[in-house]
Amino acid sequence: HMDYGNHTFIHPTPWHEPENVAAIVYLADTEVTGGGTAVCCREGDEDELYQPPYVNMPGNGGHWEFYNDRSHAEKYFEEKHPDIAQFRKKLYDREVIPVYKLGDVLLYRYDIWHRGTPVKVGHKRSVINIAWKKRDSFWHLTWNPAWTKWNYYGNVEGVLMKLSPKQRALLGVPKPGHSYWNEQNIKWFGARYPGIDISPYLEAL
Repeated sequence: HMDYGNHTFIHPTPWHEPENVAAIVYLADTEVTGGGTAVCCREGDEDELYQPPYVNMPGNGGHWEFYNDRSHAEKYFEEKHPDIAQFRKKLYDREVIPVYKLGDVLLYRYDIWHRGTPVKVGHKRSVINIAWKKRDSFWHLTWNPAWTKWNYYGNVEGVLMKLSPKQRALLGVPKPGHSYWNEQNIKWFGARYPGIDISPYLEAL
């Protein structure tokens, strides 16, 4: 998955216009505890696994049956979206799982493919999660108290799709005419919420 889904209501900006960086600080040795973060690194601008919009994951792009474990998530896509299942198989084939030591830090972005791995029985994975964003990127919200924390299940997304642009702005979606919006970002916004009316954003360009 990518982390942007429960940190913002919109879609990440193009790769070369980053707005945030996140960090996982490991407080244990994952060789002992398990639970190391697997990462699928981007391999240049033509990388087939990093072509937006990024919606090939549970809880995004209309896939409101959210599963937080590999077996159930992949079974869902194999049965209902075999093309996405094939895409995701490529992610697993390429992923790397570093062995994190006490004090190690993983720096990543909200638009990086990654996943958690199982914690060993009898152990726990202790980490500190940190994120930074550009000062004017108000659409990246604080994870714990923000409405975006409850994304992925379709309920919050369903309400958001029915709101007016002015109402969405109260939740952190830039108003039509804001500098964030261009045809590309609007198209990706629409891909994240199939059926949403994007015309107010297009008309304000």
